[in-house]
Amino acid sequence: MPLPRIKTSLLLVSLLLGTLALAQTKAELVKNIGKEFRLINKDTTLKQVKLEGEAFLTHATDGGGELIGYYKKGQLKKIYQWIGLSNGNEIKEYYFKNGQLIFVYVQFNSFVYNEKKDLLDRTKTKTTFQGRYYFHNNRLIDHTTTGHNRLEPDTISPEKTLLAEASDNQKLLNQKR
Repeated sequence: MPLPRIKTSLLLVSLLLGTLALAQTKAELVKNIGKEFRLINKDTTLKQVKLEGEAFLTHATDGGGELIGYYKKGQLKKIYQWIGLSNGNEIKEYYFKNGQLIFVYVQFNSFVYNEKKDLLDRTKTKTTFQGRYYFHNNRLIDHTTTGHNRLEPDTISPEKTLLAEASDNQKLLNQKR
């Protein structure tokens, strides 16, 4: 009878070690992705391709928008997207390595409400959302968020949404190049 207990114990230890190995791998991937997007941000040799509002937005917004692609040797490294909405400004930064999305930073700056005037003050904003999304092999491997945004409902997949947006933006920018 002791033999089955040993097998069960070995199986549990193996599962535990396997889980720890995966966690370390994920942590290492996130760390390496962080290094990669910091290198992209420091690179002053990147060439810009810029699209304004109607050239990339499917519908007009109150504040317009801009989409900027940053290229090195013909390869897209980063997309910066700014969209002005009626309640604030949305910023997204998409980072790529070897043609694949590796990281997305999302920030929403809401216009501050002026109680005396009973309206939004479009000259003042407050950051109400920040999200960091880490990708490996076109899969979302980790994310952290603070605040609230449109990707929160369970019916919306941040992974699918961000991958699709990155792909659409990449196509638009590549057409302009």
